[in-house]
Amino acid sequence: MTWKVHRLPARITPAGYLSRLRHLPHAFLLESSASAGQRFDLLGAAPGTVVQSLDGRSEVIDRTGTRAIADPFAEIARLVGTRAPASRCPVDIDFCGGAVGYFGYELAYGLEALGPCGPRQGSMPDLCVGIYDWFIVRDRRDDETLLIATPAVDDEVFAQLVSLCEGKDPSAGCSEGGAADVASSLPWPAYQDAIRRILAYINAGDCYQVNLAQRFEAIIDIDPVALYERISARQSAPFAACLLNPAGNILSFSPERFLRVERGNVLTQPIKGTRPRGVTPQEDESLAQMLVASEKDRAENLMIVDLLRNDLGRSCVTGSVEVQRLFELQSFPNVHHLVSTVTGRLADGITPMDLLRNCFPGGSITGAPKVRAMQIIAELEPVRREAYCGAIGYLSYAGDMDTNLSIRTLVHSDGRVRYWGGGGIVADSTARDEYEESLAKVDFIREALLPPRRSMRATRHTR
Repeated sequence: MTWKVHRLPARITPAGYLSRLRHLPHAFLLESSASAGQRFDLLGAAPGTVVQSLDGRSEVIDRTGTRAIADPFAEIARLVGTRAPASRCPVDIDFCGGAVGYFGYELAYGLEALGPCGPRQGSMPDLCVGIYDWFIVRDRRDDETLLIATPAVDDEVFAQLVSLCEGKDPSAGCSEGGAADVASSLPWPAYQDAIRRILAYINAGDCYQVNLAQRFEAIIDIDPVALYERISARQSAPFAACLLNPAGNILSFSPERFLRVERGNVLTQPIKGTRPRGVTPQEDESLAQMLVASEKDRAENLMIVDLLRNDLGRSCVTGSVEVQRLFELQSFPNVHHLVSTVTGRLADGITPMDLLRNCFPGGSITGAPKVRAMQIIAELEPVRREAYCGAIGYLSYAGDMDTNLSIRTLVHSDGRVRYWGGGGIVADSTARDEYEESLAKVDFIREALLPPRRSMRATRHTR
């Protein structure tokens, strides 16, 4: 058996292909951004094997049944390594089949001593990763879309997939709905109190920075693919994702890469420092320059860069970890950010999954020192983060990995949508500024949740 490649109509959008795959289990879309110089979008569904974790219990599900495992990170690495095709993919692409899925923030409770975990809402696993032997890749540069299958996929199944992808787009469900009220897990008085307590910890020398997040929740009556398209129209994100899982759906519009491994070279790009976009070009430029010149934001960014250098050092060749860029201004439709770039070289005997475990969760959404910051987060945030502040991405059969840091991320299940906004709290933070920043980061989500033709004033973040 050989690799199979079929050219699909390029006029169909990635979301259009996701609609065609939506009835298959564990359908996914990993979407890039042309504005960020990225080239490929990836889609797939119906993995042959699924690895899941829920409250510290992990299992593998395949055709033979379900079996318990001790270490989901090691099992994903093992599955990808043992199932990799002997021959190379005939198309030069970043992903050639392998593992795709998400790693939720609460996995950290199995890696560090963080204290009690908040109450679970719904049945979404803390980790859900599938092993995929066929996938769709959209090449933005060459404007072509290919259906590709490894030699493990037989001719009959591949023919069925071609027919499915080229067939009529099924109804994507309701696209006219929206949310009325959005409630916060930390309304303004509770948020103020949390900031006061964090500042007390900082002044006592417990920590230098704590990333505090509030969760927003609303009842919603819109199909997840339609909601993904609606939000995408407002926010083109370089590390976007839509994962349709049996227990619920994850929609991510992350601007931040967590970890990439390419031929053993490691890269992470933490974001710290935010300003809203201006109404006029002059105001926008002024806000951008204020961010670049801000000593507070640069210090906050540098703290996390140092933390990530330490995290990468656990998996990289000694002396190979370097800071390539510091405090680079990057602008997105709703905010300006400061972004730094740290690189390294994966040490012999260390897999990309080892790297992910050793760095998880990302330092830019915890604080410093990392473990103490996470303990304070567990104390002050009344609800779980779920997929938010975890990671979404792939581990290719070729051995390369790419993951986002799943900020600007929604969980959609049981007729409700949950999303989070947060920021790093340091010694000179003020509650009002941090609160407004947390709202600015997710305003594009709030606005997209509005029913069409309804005034923006009708929906609010409850403060």
